[in-house]
Amino acid sequence: MARPGRRRFPFLAPLLPALLLLPALAPAPAALLAAQEPVKRLDIRRLDGPPPAIDGRIEDSCWKAIEPVSGFFQYDPVNGAKASEETYVWAAYDQDHLYFAFLMKDSRPDRIWAELTPRNEWDENDAIELILDAYNDRRTSVTFALNPKGVQKNSVETIWRSGAAVRQDGWSAEMAIPFKSLRFSAARLDVWGVNFERFIHRLNETDYWTDVDRDLPRLLQAGELRGLAGIRPGYNLELFPYAGVRTSRWEETTDEGVVERKDDKVAAGLDVKWGIRPNLYLDLTASPDFSEVESDPFIYQLSPYESYLDENRPFFTEGVRYFTLASANDYDEGLSLFYSRRVRNPKLAAKITGKTGGAGFGVLGALNKSDDPGGPDAYFGVVRLQKDVFESSQVGVYYAGMSEGDVRNQNVAVDFSFNFADFYYLTGLTAFTFNADAPGGRNGIYQLGFEREPDAGLQVMSGFQRVEDNVDVRTGYIDRKDVQAFELMAGYAWRFNEGLFKRFSLDLGGTLNQDSHGEATGEEAEVFFWSELFNRIEVHGGFSLGRSRYQVLDPDESLVWTPDFIRTRGGRIDFDWERGGFLKEVSLEAGWEKRGIYPEDDEEEFSTVVPGAQTSVEGQLVLRPRSNLEWSVEADWIRQTIDGTGEVAFDGLAYETALHYQMTRSLFLNTRLFGETREDQYSLDVLLGCYFGAGNIVQLAFKKSERSELLGRVGGTSVTLKVSYLLRI
Repeated sequence: MARPGRRRFPFLAPLLPALLLLPALAPAPAALLAAQEPVKRLDIRRLDGPPPAIDGRIEDSCWKAIEPVSGFFQYDPVNGAKASEETYVWAAYDQDHLYFAFLMKDSRPDRIWAELTPRNEWDENDAIELILDAYNDRRTSVTFALNPKGVQKNSVETIWRSGAAVRQDGWSAEMAIPFKSLRFSAARLDVWGVNFERFIHRLNETDYWTDVDRDLPRLLQAGELRGLAGIRPGYNLELFPYAGVRTSRWEETTDEGVVERKDDKVAAGLDVKWGIRPNLYLDLTASPDFSEVESDPFIYQLSPYESYLDENRPFFTEGVRYFTLASANDYDEGLSLFYSRRVRNPKLAAKITGKTGGAGFGVLGALNKSDDPGGPDAYFGVVRLQKDVFESSQVGVYYAGMSEGDVRNQNVAVDFSFNFADFYYLTGLTAFTFNADAPGGRNGIYQLGFEREPDAGLQVMSGFQRVEDNVDVRTGYIDRKDVQAFELMAGYAWRFNEGLFKRFSLDLGGTLNQDSHGEATGEEAEVFFWSELFNRIEVHGGFSLGRSRYQVLDPDESLVWTPDFIRTRGGRIDFDWERGGFLKEVSLEAGWEKRGIYPEDDEEEFSTVVPGAQTSVEGQLVLRPRSNLEWSVEADWIRQTIDGTGEVAFDGLAYETALHYQMTRSLFLNTRLFGETREDQYSLDVLLGCYFGAGNIVQLAFKKSERSELLGRVGGTSVTLKVSYLLRI
């Protein structure tokens, strides 16, 4: 078979659309905004008397002495139209707190919808949200939201007070946010960025205080908060100790038979958050316990590539934006220099994050306990620096390294994200990996992406990614290597204010795949559409056609490309309806494709590929019969057959059902059962929790599971009682 010729400069291909469009770029966002209406301004008043009671009723005398702001605009469904219902906002402060009061007028107060849930777990509720840009850099913000039942939702882990009440003319709310909980520059109090977002459930309407254009970054269109002065928040030290007891019983089925094991232990640990300065925070965790974190779902391994798992542990999820790469296009889950799931059992971890002079930074260190008794512990270190440039762009550097016994791994990267005029974006990165036991050459990662993506009108996207064959990111995650991909998409989107369709887009795209030496490994062309119906229903799908070679494992467990191409084609249709209330969400995804199949009877797993077909169906149903009760069920079925023989290579169903019952505002019960049918694996999680003050919780967790592990079958139960208590200094 003839080998295709190599391209000398393949990285220029995805840049062509960008080069052609650059001369036509409009003025920078700042100039565009300057041509709009003057920036809205909220003058905040310092309280001379007692602060408000924060009960949500806005009857305090301090509010009567302050003139509220109003005049909200629709963001959705009709961008720029006057809000359907009036919203009023009051603002004040004292030495310690920011205070906000809200009155949400509603002509149908009987249809106000709110869920009684744990903090941060409601959605599609009537709600009011404060968006605060304390650095006024138009890039970063924190949010504080409240529903009519007074349940909080916020973007940072912090303690703040609030209240809400339903009235005859709508509903009202109050917030008291400690300055100690905010990150800001004490030297720049003159202007903060601020905006307010309201969601009206019965209308599926989103409103903002400022007139937010869909085609511009929202933070660039915020209003101004003026009048703060003389704030000295002092120390912000939070100690969050825990103590717990756990008993575990399990059986392991191995070649030697069934082995019974048990483990009973008492544990204690400590989380520390220290606001060294308003713009500099230290987080520390010692002997953390994540027993209340849900177990990982069952994911079918249908290729030799490692599956990506979401991070749910609080220490690693908080402040994650300080450690995120500026990724090109949609390669986010395919590459990260620091994948926190590598720190499986941390003994000790600490991080410092902050921002000053337009530069954001994060430093993280972790000591991970070895999975093998007597084995060496692993040390992880991450340093991230990102500098603001121009109006809304950033450049950054990244380092991630680890050491475990004789194993050493270090990774460095330079990345950027440029927002040109309006909705034009250019992103990219260059990274290199270094290992003590691996060759130093061909260890580079390169990404470049260009997007023109307005809400309506011409859509253009192009991207390039190259991962060389000696790349080895042991601190992070990379789904494959020895790959090179070029992607180009063009289409058009329409937006309608009336009728069946609210938005419709049609796109044509293509991908050229190579190995990192420039040899062809596949091509694909596709057509797909996106539609929004009645402002509540999303339907999208598409069809693709192409050919592909596949990576398999050789006898040395290294990834190599198959010599032959397999013709590919397929289609997919997705339906999603999110409305809140009793029938909260219904979704259905179905797909069929001709592709390469890794045969099940392959004695050496993932060592061969044959032509076949794959059918998949995924569905989800979420019901909320009461404001404090939610039940969900979802299932994912995959079936693979081999061409010619019709032999079933794979047939499996993964399922999950969950129930949340908020018995009182403080007491809740979560249950979750999930599993899969191929090997009859399952896991049951039950969590009973009770809040007894801000940040204080007692939790009783029960887990029962049957899993197939590498060395055999493992099944058992565990019961954990854990108490956490927040001390604020």
